[in-house]
Amino acid sequence: MISISKILQSLRKSEQQNKICNYKLVNTSNERKVILNCKKCSFSSDLNDKSCLDNIIHVLLKEPYIDRLVLSHLYEREYEKESLTILKEFAYFCDFINAYNNAALTDSGCTYPEKLKCQIARKEIIDALIAQSFKDPLQIMDILFEQNGTKIEGHILDNLPDHSECNSCIEQFNFILNEIKQKALITKNRLKAQKQKAAISDYNTQIRSYVRPSFSTSRIYAEPPDNTEFIECYDIQYKKGRELEISIYAFNDRPEKLYFIKPFEYFLDPLDLSTIERIRKKIIRHRPDDLSFADPANSREYFRQIAKRILLEDTELYGNYLNPSRVDIYSDLLAKYTSGLGILEDILSDPRVTDVYINAPADSNPVNVVIDDEECITNVFLSQNDLDSMVSRFRAISGRPFGEATPVLEMKLDDPDVRVSVIGDPLSSNGLAYAFRKHAHTPWTLPKLISSGTISPLAAGLLSFMAEGQSSILIAGDVGAGKTSLLSSMIAEIPQKYRILTIEDTPEIPVKPLQNLGWKIQGMNSQSSIMKSNAEMTPEVALRAALRLGNSSLVIGEVRGTEVRVLYEAMQVGTAGNSVMGTIHGASAKAVYERIINTLKVPSSSFKATDAIVICSSTRTAGEMNKKKRVTQIAEVNDLITSEYSSDNMFSDLFTYSSSKDSLVSADILDRGQSALVNKIASKMGISIDDASKNIQLRAKIKEKVADWGNKNPEIMEIEALSIANNMFWLLMDEQKQNDILDYNFVFKRWLEWFEDFAQNMTENHSYTYYSFTE
Repeated sequence: MISISKILQSLRKSEQQNKICNYKLVNTSNERKVILNCKKCSFSSDLNDKSCLDNIIHVLLKEPYIDRLVLSHLYEREYEKESLTILKEFAYFCDFINAYNNAALTDSGCTYPEKLKCQIARKEIIDALIAQSFKDPLQIMDILFEQNGTKIEGHILDNLPDHSECNSCIEQFNFILNEIKQKALITKNRLKAQKQKAAISDYNTQIRSYVRPSFSTSRIYAEPPDNTEFIECYDIQYKKGRELEISIYAFNDRPEKLYFIKPFEYFLDPLDLSTIERIRKKIIRHRPDDLSFADPANSREYFRQIAKRILLEDTELYGNYLNPSRVDIYSDLLAKYTSGLGILEDILSDPRVTDVYINAPADSNPVNVVIDDEECITNVFLSQNDLDSMVSRFRAISGRPFGEATPVLEMKLDDPDVRVSVIGDPLSSNGLAYAFRKHAHTPWTLPKLISSGTISPLAAGLLSFMAEGQSSILIAGDVGAGKTSLLSSMIAEIPQKYRILTIEDTPEIPVKPLQNLGWKIQGMNSQSSIMKSNAEMTPEVALRAALRLGNSSLVIGEVRGTEVRVLYEAMQVGTAGNSVMGTIHGASAKAVYERIINTLKVPSSSFKATDAIVICSSTRTAGEMNKKKRVTQIAEVNDLITSEYSSDNMFSDLFTYSSSKDSLVSADILDRGQSALVNKIASKMGISIDDASKNIQLRAKIKEKVADWGNKNPEIMEIEALSIANNMFWLLMDEQKQNDILDYNFVFKRWLEWFEDFAQNMTENHSYTYYSFTE
């Protein structure tokens, strides 16, 4: 049991620190912040350091109306909200006790000669309580509550003269002690309300802080909250040897998950941390000899090489030699915080993350991610400096304006491959807000969509048949429902001998990978759909230019404005070339029809130029909280004779989604061979409706077989392997046509023999050896 006498003994051995730490008060539009400069302090910049806690409490009493407290050292610890409230409760408790510093501790009417001795002894007790409360307020609470009043009184007064006439003095002193004890009880109850344990020895464990190295302005929680349960953990390995540990936790008091990252630079030892900070300052002062750093494609590697050179020079100068692998890791880390996106870069590097968004104000809201189609909060908080520097870089890279006159910026980053949307004042009054939509590292394919459950094999076969059959297809759905992913997978089903033109305001279609694999595809960029720039071509101009570039399949990134009338005009008169595909917002085929007719003002008679509508949705199955991306409807546009068109008689479903089966189910008209669209494509191909049905089923079996092998070796479902498999299918089909024999079972048999060898070789050797079907 800790006694007052021991407190007095410890206090007499050391002088009390009267000087408050140097600090800076920073006011922003969102908060008041106190920053304590601990870099030159002899203490540890730690709540468990009694001298540090003493100074912190004194600062809080001097600056009570702040939103954040920062201890600035090699690592910076930041306290806000609940943690700062707890520290303020300690400060209020200490301030309450401190008020008794000049209190009357004896009866004013006492005439005994021992009165001065009693006053001095009791003053020492109060001074001890005051001083220790600033250094360790919880210890004082323990002392007050581990002993009852009599023992405390007896212990305090055991060295004082025993006079029965001193009862009034004793009662007066006991009254003061009871007031202090009552205040301790109130503070203790408030701490319980903050989920704070009353008796602890480790302040850092109970009072959580954000942590960050001094060279980063992004903050993280270094430990998961108490109200979480561990689910899983995995690592991401970077090319330069750096690793990122990621854990997923479930909250036990709300239906949400925590995406918890531990960047290794947030846990470095002080020596390495000080080395990195020293190198970073040298890089900032570095004056480039050329303009290589100005090119976004080269800047990352440029700064990495500069960091590596300066790091090697520094280690030689200070004699702090590093392992070559550590040199690579640290130089890559420095490039990440100079020309990269900082800690946000780590999150975007996770292949499971598809979306990242940051709500304003960023200082108060955590970064949010979508992982495996489920939204999660993270332990990462970006600063306003992070966001300001990012938007300046994005504005320079995109060449698009951003400010109060144009408070929206949309662009695409190549490394990492993401689409960025930024909004600012006056659209976002609380500061900058960001959304990052990641593109797949490799283009989506129909087998990958089959494997993920997005589409059924037979539906994939139909979409492949439609893409090759020069159809006009609109892919609709909500934001993030997988429209562009499906569109990209369907482009891969267009034979490489056909030319393809794409029009997008923010490039998302994987043009370059398709070009590298042999597709004749040309990308075209149009004006932003939100904040228009005169330096960019409008979608109408881009579309008319595309129509004059010759016979091509036309792919529109998103149909959303007046260009749709030009598109339907081209489709009607046949100048759109082979096939036309594009995405549009809409939850169903009827919703797409209503939008195009009523909102975009396309005549209802012109809508017939559309062959099919494909609906993508983010659905919940079996009442689950998690959303899954699914194709939920494939409908053909009826070729009506009557002049009365409406959304009720415009469509016939070819596939509908069954939530109980979590799969697409084919409609009767497709099963019975009565689809007008299939018949139309069959006529173009010069085959019967029966052959068209067999063709669709053959494609379905091929896609399913690729997906099955892909479950063993995912590389087989990628675009590189699929392009070879599709080419082999088309070569076999051409061979059959030349022999005037079209035996679909025979085609599949020969293709399957080739594919088994091809897939086995890929699995064993991880190579794309091209096997001819004649071998």
